[in-house]
Amino acid sequence: MGYVVKTPAGTYRANWRDATGRQKAKTFRTKKEASTFLAQTEAALSRGTYVDPHAGRTRFGDFAQQWLATRTVEARTAERTVSMLRAHVLPKWGDWPLGQVDFMSVQEWVTSLSRELAPTTVAKCYQLLSMILRTAVQARLIVTNPAEGVKLPRDRSRDVKPVTISREIFFGKLLPVVPARHRGIVCAAAGAGLRWGECAGLPWSSVDLDRAVLRVVQVAEETHGGILLRPYPKSRAGVRTVPLPGFLVSALRRLRTHAGDPDPRTLVFRDRVGRPLRRSNFRRRVWLPSLVRAGLLGQVVNTGPHRYRAVWPDREGVEWSAEFTTEREAVACVAAKAAGGMRFHDLRHAYATWLVTDGVPINLVQRVMGHEQASTTLDRYTHTPADYAARILDAFTLPADDLLTLDPATPSESALDEGEEGL
Repeated sequence: MGYVVKTPAGTYRANWRDATGRQKAKTFRTKKEASTFLAQTEAALSRGTYVDPHAGRTRFGDFAQQWLATRTVEARTAERTVSMLRAHVLPKWGDWPLGQVDFMSVQEWVTSLSRELAPTTVAKCYQLLSMILRTAVQARLIVTNPAEGVKLPRDRSRDVKPVTISREIFFGKLLPVVPARHRGIVCAAAGAGLRWGECAGLPWSSVDLDRAVLRVVQVAEETHGGILLRPYPKSRAGVRTVPLPGFLVSALRRLRTHAGDPDPRTLVFRDRVGRPLRRSNFRRRVWLPSLVRAGLLGQVVNTGPHRYRAVWPDREGVEWSAEFTTEREAVACVAAKAAGGMRFHDLRHAYATWLVTDGVPINLVQRVMGHEQASTTLDRYTHTPADYAARILDAFTLPADDLLTLDPATPSESALDEGEEGL
């Protein structure tokens, strides 16, 4: 049982024992304040929600290091977390006692970050801070998470829909201009819906060309130290068997023949010296130039002998142009400077959209895409088509024979009137 005593200085000290039996004390200006605090403390002890009022003196930076040491995450995730802590979180909060971090200070910090960083980056910084503070609550160092309820800047990039191309454009324009040795990985994204890491980490042992299926069991993860091959995909649902369409089987057969009966552990898609593909290199050297040549990013026009005009939009929608003596230089310029364009991941989006459009049941699309929930598939890959009004009206259009059986005079107006009398 706690008690309150008056000190020689004329203040009042609340005394109590914590959950471990240790004697604790805190001084207040008036006896009423001390008694109120003691009553709240004893109530918290009885409910099991007690937090030592002195625990909040722990510096945020020190607790953040303890928090990092207890995490078990993938290498790339750990790298991003440490980088974000050093760049944005610790410079502000490192020296703050946990107990002094308050809601308004967090809101001001988020608002300040939003003036310099993209909304997605601000959201990640906030989520990291909130995650650490939430752990401090669980560790009984602070009572509540002061970051809860903070308003984040709107991420308008989420309003931009993924680029989805038709199969006619994919086969007629894009695929033919992709360098021959890289068509296989492009086909794997568009013909099996594989993510980049699933493509880059795919070994020949997971490909059965005779049965026309592949098994997703390994992914490549890029880190600052190199590319790690992780023996499991993004989620439990990510482990899956995917049927292969004919064009993808043909592309993989050509790769296998060129590789000369490769070892089963060998990666299907590699660079020229046999190393795993890096996403950034592939995007810069293969993907973006292919989009330009396909007419899906900017424009390159032959204006005369040894004259090529490169045209591209910037992020503000302003159009720029330049003249070159070779098509290769013009393509490289547009690929490097043009804003927008399809992402490699949009091929996965196109794959799912094609399946849904062709009437493949959502639960089957969910399985081949490796989604945990069918709602994910529905939210991401079912969209309102441009001709939605006509399609809705078509659902109510009856065949001509059925129209002949309908008699406009039946039921009669008198019958309708009689029926309305009771309403």
